[in-house]
Amino acid sequence: MPKRIILALVAATPVFAYFIYLLRFSIPFPNEDDLPVIFGFINHAFPFDDQSLKLFFTPFREHVILPAKIIAYLQVIISGCVNLKAMVVVGNLCWIRVAWLLYRGSKEAKIPSLYFLPVLFILFQLQFTETALWPMAVWSNMVVIWLAFESIHLLINNEQKLSHWRFTLAFLCAVGATFSNGNGLLSIFIGLVILIVQQTSLARMALWSLFGVIFLGGYWWAKSFGMPDDTYGIQTNPVQWLLGFCLFIGGYGDFISGSFKWVAAVLGAAMVMVLFLSNFKAIQQSRYWTSPTFKLTVYALFALLTAAAVALLRTEPMGSDAALLGRYRHYSALLVGIGYLILLTQLQNNKVILHRLFLMFLGVSMGILGLSYYRDWGYRYMDYQKFWADTYNMQHNNLLYLNWKAQNGLPEIYQTAQSQNRVCQTDSPLVDVAMLKTDSLQPFIQTTLEWETVSEDAARCRRVATVKTDTVRFQMNQGEAWLWMLKNNRRFYFISATATKTNPIQFLTKREYFRPGFAGDIAACFLEPGTYQLFLVNARRGQTPRVFRTNRLIESGQ
Repeated sequence: MPKRIILALVAATPVFAYFIYLLRFSIPFPNEDDLPVIFGFINHAFPFDDQSLKLFFTPFREHVILPAKIIAYLQVIISGCVNLKAMVVVGNLCWIRVAWLLYRGSKEAKIPSLYFLPVLFILFQLQFTETALWPMAVWSNMVVIWLAFESIHLLINNEQKLSHWRFTLAFLCAVGATFSNGNGLLSIFIGLVILIVQQTSLARMALWSLFGVIFLGGYWWAKSFGMPDDTYGIQTNPVQWLLGFCLFIGGYGDFISGSFKWVAAVLGAAMVMVLFLSNFKAIQQSRYWTSPTFKLTVYALFALLTAAAVALLRTEPMGSDAALLGRYRHYSALLVGIGYLILLTQLQNNKVILHRLFLMFLGVSMGILGLSYYRDWGYRYMDYQKFWADTYNMQHNNLLYLNWKAQNGLPEIYQTAQSQNRVCQTDSPLVDVAMLKTDSLQPFIQTTLEWETVSEDAARCRRVATVKTDTVRFQMNQGEAWLWMLKNNRRFYFISATATKTNPIQFLTKREYFRPGFAGDIAACFLEPGTYQLFLVNARRGQTPRVFRTNRLIESGQ
């Protein structure tokens, strides 16, 4: 088999695995933020009227998330409903384009294709499934990177003269990034800097500046349509800001979340140093401003400025660990990949070091990719159970989270969308629950039940019961869910039953991912008044659910 075919197959492996994972585990139900951004918008903006245009630009918190609304609206026009799984898969295609732009940069630097392999293993892994599997986040946090990088790619080229169409398209991409996510507006400023250092004509710099001011003004005008987000403050502690900055950049090094925080911080600081030193040397070259090193550095600059903004605006009062959230980790992977390519560019004349660098990054990236799959796999099954439970409670009990006093209208948004058939058919096994047999003939399981005071927050239940059983084991079958059920003569409430992972050695030797047993947190203070029986339900698509008795009674209002 030719070497090129083998290389293509190896390169395609992490990409195909990533998208197969997305197809398997993307959730067909909305989560909390998808409800107002996507379905709340569709409920009021479709069909199009004189208020719809304003709703397209109405922000969610501080972000104007236009692409997410456009794709949802197009789905309703074409198919009549919003398919969240399709939104996830299609939105992640932009990550392939980002990888391709980095590959183009490596080819411009005359780096052999083989050496690009580690970048694919770095980018297409599962540290950031919080973003990759979340429809709204994909169409804001990932699309914004694609549009910003597309703008940079169009502006930085080896041609002596920037063509009119590249200039225009670059600006449109920068505008698209601006209205995708808050950090997208950086692309307008970065674009202007590129034009200045490349000594583009004054007319083009003036046009970019003029229209940039207009669209930035439009962005701030659109923000006035929404409510300001007072959850966060400005980080005034320089140490916390610097630590948050480094953690954001080096999050890739924290490959078991929270366990390697200081590895992430050191990696972040090291990457900044690599970028600075490599450019300090390369900037002395006469063609630096159109070189692959400059282009890769500007890609990195967009992510670095995003890191600075997150550390400034998201670490107060939560602390620097807020920069390690899963929704940000794709930026860290991106920066690690770019840093690796810049190192290759600077060291390509030393074949021995180049080869060792390739082998080191390939080995580490493949190891972290494998760990990311192991760690994330179990969460996906638990997420399915949670969303099945949440969806039933929204449909039938007008509650999203059982321990929330104020539901902020979220269940009503879902009910309205469902009544208008705007939610594409889901695959929930929770149908005809009123027919479930819950008499004494059902099998009995042993449980423990402990009440604990967890919060002084008046908006949430102060006391929560933790229920556990060691009787049954999660088998990881697709289309299956284990749920705790509260039942009385009037209501059914469902709560996800969570399982805990075995250690990696036991997983490899015994092929057992989860330990026996389930747990669940039951907050009963906001439920309809009454006494509820507690059951464990094993629901499977296309089959009659199995019900297990616990002989436990839960009083609402506790």
